[in-house]
Amino acid sequence: QVEKLDIDLCDEQGRICVQIRQLSSRALSGEIPGGRNGNEEDRTRVSGKLPAGTHQLVPVWDSVPIPKGEPVSGRTERIVIVGGTKEHRDAIQREYPQAHTLLFQEEDSIDQMAEKVKACGWIDHLIWVAPPATAATLDDHAMVEEQNSGVIQLFRLIKALLRLGYGSRELGWSVITIQAQPIHPTDVVNPTHASIHGLVGSMAKEYPNWKIRLMDLEAKGEWPIADMFALPADPQGNAWVYREQEWYRQQLLPLDAPRTEETLYRSGGVYVVIGGAGGIGEVWSEYMIRTYQAQIIWIGRREKEETIQAKLDRLAALGPAPHYITADATNEQALRRAYEEIKERYGQIHGVVHSAIVLQDKSLANMEEERFRAALSAKVDVSVRMAQVFGKEALDFVMFFSSIGSFMKSPGQSNYSAGCTFKDAYAHQLAREWPCAVKVMNWGYWGSVGIVSKREYQERMMEQGIGSIEPPEAMENLEILLAGPVNQMVLVKTTKPL
Repeated sequence: QVEKLDIDLCDEQGRICVQIRQLSSRALSGEIPGGRNGNEEDRTRVSGKLPAGTHQLVPVWDSVPIPKGEPVSGRTERIVIVGGTKEHRDAIQREYPQAHTLLFQEEDSIDQMAEKVKACGWIDHLIWVAPPATAATLDDHAMVEEQNSGVIQLFRLIKALLRLGYGSRELGWSVITIQAQPIHPTDVVNPTHASIHGLVGSMAKEYPNWKIRLMDLEAKGEWPIADMFALPADPQGNAWVYREQEWYRQQLLPLDAPRTEETLYRSGGVYVVIGGAGGIGEVWSEYMIRTYQAQIIWIGRREKEETIQAKLDRLAALGPAPHYITADATNEQALRRAYEEIKERYGQIHGVVHSAIVLQDKSLANMEEERFRAALSAKVDVSVRMAQVFGKEALDFVMFFSSIGSFMKSPGQSNYSAGCTFKDAYAHQLAREWPCAVKVMNWGYWGSVGIVSKREYQERMMEQGIGSIEPPEAMENLEILLAGPVNQMVLVKTTKPL
């Protein structure tokens, strides 16, 4: 198998000194020795199977040959085009002149959308194009508002189709976003509609009778229309990304990053944790207080009731007492008031951690829009508000606690998956623009703390061969991520080869 690589060589400040594009190499079949002696237990198969243990992984995009699936047929299939610009729709209709265009308004309800879809007759293939993303900067409120015309509209359309009986029928989907996924570390993206990738991935697993191709196209240049609609459908709902006349696919590759003596944490540093009272936020806070005598500030929506106070009292016995501020971090003014209180009390802030999560699992058929929005807002709105409020602070780092759900996109978690894929893309662009380190940790399963530590989750994970990440190894890997050259890491534990 021939692989093509793009290589950037950087100096210590991260400036690119040398760029190598399209370096070709061929991977040998068989086994690769992982240790100095190549012992059996140190070997990892090229097939990509992970042995039992704790694994650092990194997401990479590989250039792939243009694959040929069953092309969309304009002669035998009833095709409907939704969304995009007039230019986008015209380009598609030149390839499929018989296609029908369906226009929705942002305020259309599920019932109204169902009536419009019903008027088209039975649809064989639906082409949905994300609307233009107008947010000019990462702190632009438009990035929050435009979820309504993007992922929320797509969610409503799915619900409308289910009401019309499409859940038990075969249906082709071609879903298109524009420059929402980064291929290389230096790529510019607009993360506004990256949330669509999480929703579509979960949708594909809930409705295997729907044949789905998800594509992310570059913002400039002509669309490869003929190739686009001949791509094979993906039962996992994973994306095909098109850049500079090449198609890319994502995979997770092992990373062997050892612990070093370097750290970005400060002794006595001041750190803000949004969602800090949650399980993982509390674990990180304890580590920072024990190890660095850090001053931790938690920002959370809940009032400081007995449970939160008990957590604060326990941590206060280890070092500087954490400070709790009640504020809705999805609201810019509320978060700004919290920021001003922190600055007045402590003078400076050295790091910010996004640890907020709303996990409200349900199938798409049974999920209410309010539930979908709640999980999405914890990722989208909070990320944008952080940029608005902390953007001028001289931070050492920003950390986003994300999830392997960005890649798994599990059925029943469309809201959470949508939030995670947005958060990852947003952090990527933030890392390009902000002078401080911006890191993403995509956590695997935590079975001892947090929102999914219930017995039912533990049993389900054990059946799948997924082990629980424990606090000591989690904190060690955060140190590695924060001080290392990669900006994103996936941490998973397996109890059997997967």
